[in-house]
Amino acid sequence: MKKIILITILGLLATSLLTAEGGAEFSGDIESLWGVGAPWTDSDKSAGKLSLGTTNFTGKLDAYYGNSSAYAEATFSYDAVNFSGGNLSNGFNLSLGELWLDYTEAFWGLRIGRQKAAWGKADGIDITNVLCPSDMSSLAAMTGDDSKLAVDAIRLSLSGNQFTADAYWIPFFTPAALPLDEGNSLRKFIVPATVEFPIEALNKKIVIPVSISQFERPELAIWNGEYGLKLSGYFSLLDVSLYGFYGWDDTPLLDYSITFGAPLVPGNPATAMPNGLTVGGKYERMAMVGADAALPIGETVLRLESAFFPQRYFQKKSEKIIEEKIKASQKATKESISSGKTIEPEKVNFSEQRNQLSALAGIDWMPSGWTITAQYYCDAVFGELEALDRKEVYQHGATLSISKSLVNETLELGFSGLIGFNDFDSMLSPSVKYSLSDQIVLGLKAFIFIPGPDRDGKYGAYKDLSSICLNAKFSF
Repeated sequence: MKKIILITILGLLATSLLTAEGGAEFSGDIESLWGVGAPWTDSDKSAGKLSLGTTNFTGKLDAYYGNSSAYAEATFSYDAVNFSGGNLSNGFNLSLGELWLDYTEAFWGLRIGRQKAAWGKADGIDITNVLCPSDMSSLAAMTGDDSKLAVDAIRLSLSGNQFTADAYWIPFFTPAALPLDEGNSLRKFIVPATVEFPIEALNKKIVIPVSISQFERPELAIWNGEYGLKLSGYFSLLDVSLYGFYGWDDTPLLDYSITFGAPLVPGNPATAMPNGLTVGGKYERMAMVGADAALPIGETVLRLESAFFPQRYFQKKSEKIIEEKIKASQKATKESISSGKTIEPEKVNFSEQRNQLSALAGIDWMPSGWTITAQYYCDAVFGELEALDRKEVYQHGATLSISKSLVNETLELGFSGLIGFNDFDSMLSPSVKYSLSDQIVLGLKAFIFIPGPDRDGKYGAYKDLSSICLNAKFSF
């Protein structure tokens, strides 16, 4: 039913605008992306295994009439890796990218509908870019050129000769897309299939399964909306933007609950053994103020960006949450036995608030045929980290991107990389693209995740997902 409704909406929009006195343009692309586990990854689980097998058809309709315009984008995709014979729903998916209406006058404009907006001047690193949530549902989505989801919003824009202002109201919350489906190769990085649980009385550990419950979303109410503001100035020496956001963190904070079987000694709940761990959670409010600047200096551009998050909620360690819940449960059990009444355990918080500051400095250099971008980024959380699921107060790293066009700009060689300076883990991605024609582009790309010398780190944790990918794209 959802697919039928979406196709009907796009069809009606196309019909109405194509018959108007203005104009309409239909474009899109067909793209296939196939990936295989790199030979140096785990020989039993990854090496030589087909990790990506997606084919997408993306259609875009751009229509205009006078001061009015409309845009629609939808993608129909087939995933050969997740397809299971006979069940089409496991391999096919129809998703709506953007769908909005826009009215623009000389000094103001209004856009209503599902839309995207990129904040900040960072390349591939989110500093102030918090308006749209991320798509982390697959390796292809995370490493793609556009890993952001659209939001349902009303945008009011004001413009002058040297400034623009965009104000957003987002009444409906859109969370980040997480890899929580069964069989998703990324799910284990968020929730493991099993965990070891210590039984101190027996001096041993038992393995219990992990299940996922629903995450508590904000209530659909007008007072739970999100708000964003971007103010930009364009001057002869530099461009400057200021940002403000008040909304919801698009990734949930996780809570952990232990389930128990029947007591080994009837009537004594303290003898019940754990038989499972349930992962739930909720989304918390978040505020951000930030700024960026771009300063051209000859053939180079210097970029600066910073964001401050006051009293942001941070995840507590799973071990800490479980430990506190066990203590609360044991205390409630003792009080219940002594009083003869049922005493509920005290509530345990699974997050704590801290101030956070993020910043980035980057440089772009574009000599003839080359594009070189280098960035240094950092992130600091103030206060004690003992209970938080974070190792260092100050985290930092760097990125590098290099590309060169050859053979009358039909061949492009590229390289991009990220390194985390806390663990010295990294992600490297060499690539080559060749244009057979103006419509068809073939590409070969690798994603190489390298762990640090002492611990895996953020990127090194994906070491067995290192892949070599073939890409083919037809645009019209």
